Amino acid sequence: MTSFNPVKNRISNRKYFFWYGHSLYWIAVLIQKIPLNLDLFESFELFLSLVSAVFMGFFITCILRFVYKKYSWYRFKLYYLVIIIFICNILITLIWLYAVMITDHLLTGYPLDMTYYSILRWTTNNYLIMFLWSCLYLGYKIWEESNNQKFQLEHERSLLKTAQLEMLRYQINPHFLFNTLNSARALVLVDPPQAREMLTQISEFLRYSLSEGKKSTIPLEKEMEAINNYLDIEKIRYKEKLIVEYNIDPKAKDFDIPVFLILPIVENAIKHGMKTTTLPLRIKLNAEVVNDFIQIDVVNSGSWIGDIKIDNNSTGTGLKNVQKRLENMYPDNFHFEIIKEDSFTHVVMKIKIEH
Repeated sequence: MTSFNPVKNRISNRKYFFWYGHSLYWIAVLIQKIPLNLDLFESFELFLSLVSAVFMGFFITCILRFVYKKYSWYRFKLYYLVIIIFICNILITLIWLYAVMITDHLLTGYPLDMTYYSILRWTTNNYLIMFLWSCLYLGYKIWEESNNQKFQLEHERSLLKTAQLEMLRYQINPHFLFNTLNSARALVLVDPPQAREMLTQISEFLRYSLSEGKKSTIPLEKEMEAINNYLDIEKIRYKEKLIVEYNIDPKAKDFDIPVFLILPIVENAIKHGMKTTTLPLRIKLNAEVVNDFIQIDVVNSGSWIGDIKIDNNSTGTGLKNVQKRLENMYPDNFHFEIIKEDSFTHVVMKIKIEH
């Protein structure tokens, strides 16, 4: 599959812009010179001489463009740049003069010799044309290079953010597999039918992971189906020690949330709740639309072991991943909070709805 590079696309567009602007510039030069050479209409040779002179200027500046393209001019200090352009264009104007002399000689038979005064006058009269062309081209090139640098940086940041989101998401799946396969292994010896049922549920969950896991977001309803599947696995493991309640507002089901966002929170709720509550552990999953936000509340009976903070001292990688993913996908448009009550712990997430 061919990859799309927006920077290369911008460079391609710049080429078209150059030829359009370059042609217009030299057409303007030709039009500007006509009133200064009204007598050229009295002689076809004079008219041909003017057109050939403009064409040679067009051709020489095409070559000059390739010289200019070899350097990153935006790195030069302004006074160095002015000096370079000034000297360079004196040489280019002289080259243009001699190219015009040779062309005139070949087309009209004019002699090649010119007086020092004629050379000085021609160079003085036409130097500004070359100097202005260089200023326009380099000015645009510096501006475009600077923009390309910024655009490339933003593009790389976007790719990095995508890579980070992928990395954070795939840290979740191995964690889940490690826990559930260990549970299934333990059940094989004591309850083979339940072990088979657990492996079936794991298979269903992995099917969801493979089909939906590559997406960045997914409707809440589908995410809750996966969470329900995961909790069915945990119910097999804990039997009557785990009770799950759902309270999902139908209005919230169709809104998109980051895929596998809720799973690490549910995992932590079970992990800590089993150690701190009077069994059975109660897990409540609530989701509703509140004003312009979709609010998801994961509640477990009991508390979480240790100080609950979402920083380097967090209770686990899963919660840090949740916050990082929310920060990357919804900067300044989300709220994440852990609330401790007497007998329950709430993890509340609010994500702004994009209209």
